[in-house]
Amino acid sequence: MRALVTTAHGGLDVMQLQERPLPKPGPGQVRVRIRAAAFNHLDLWVRRGIPAGHWPVPIVPCADGAGTIDLVGPGVAALPHLTVGARVALYPVLSCGHCSQCRAASPQLCRQFGLLGEHVDGCAQEYRLMPADSVLPMPAGLSFTDAAAIPTTFITAWQMLKVRARVQPGESVVVHAAASGVGSAGVQIAAALGAHVIATVRRDRDVERAKALGADEVVRTDDPDWARHVRKLVPGGVHVVFEHIGAATWDGSVRALQRGGRLVTCGATAGHEVTINLRKIFFHSIELIGSTMGTRTDFEAVLTLAGRGLLKPVVGAVRPLAEATDAMGMLERREVFGKVVLTLD
Repeated sequence: MRALVTTAHGGLDVMQLQERPLPKPGPGQVRVRIRAAAFNHLDLWVRRGIPAGHWPVPIVPCADGAGTIDLVGPGVAALPHLTVGARVALYPVLSCGHCSQCRAASPQLCRQFGLLGEHVDGCAQEYRLMPADSVLPMPAGLSFTDAAAIPTTFITAWQMLKVRARVQPGESVVVHAAASGVGSAGVQIAAALGAHVIATVRRDRDVERAKALGADEVVRTDDPDWARHVRKLVPGGVHVVFEHIGAATWDGSVRALQRGGRLVTCGATAGHEVTINLRKIFFHSIELIGSTMGTRTDFEAVLTLAGRGLLKPVVGAVRPLAEATDAMGMLERREVFGKVVLTLD
């Protein structure tokens, strides 16, 4: 089978297509013929080998994938979505499976938490073995491309907004970087939860796209006074800020919050070291909430909403596996609005 491999830490030149042996499923496993796999910003970090990361190479990228089951291992329950030919989406979280957090159905809090494509080979290969309980049935009518574009970003955004930040109908929410995968998911989920959504973008061409996703207002974060503009739109400040940018937007995100507001963050693509005015935090009773990925239940929720047409992954580019290096370059240069997806037909 063919596989895209990050052979070492470095530039785009370390990406190679390789031939690998076809794996056979063991007890409790299924083999999935991958039809589509999606890049995340994480794949860039793994490839670059940033100092804070300890990622193994060589490794196959892409936490997210969808396809059809083509072989079932011994001991797999005889359920409709676990039979040969079933269309499935892959839950990308790794965990030990037996600690208190795993038993409480919160594998993202397991001390051995990890992701496909980060700690073990991901989905940018023609076949992948998966634990049977980590594949979910794809809703009828959902394409492989869309199903592959959902998992990491939509699970993360759902956990941030629905579970961690507890967004309620009528609340105001700033969602940063609506042009990104997780940002475009955040705009849609916040709108689906009944919030008044203020999206941020950095390019003129992304303003109308953000509104099409469900944003009520759009603010440009290349304007250093963007937080003041938010407070003009929502006097007193917003209830929630959906952060994943980090140093470049952090101060403004705190300023944009109302008293008793919540800042929920899942990442720091523009720098992880920030300064915090503690007086602002405690005098205004601001909550700072961390969030990482989400549960299988979160995945089921977003797949159900996607199947009903209430959530729609934004796919900015689709390329065949043979053009994977060029596709990763598009993501790195921020040339697309939404996800970059590889097809493996």
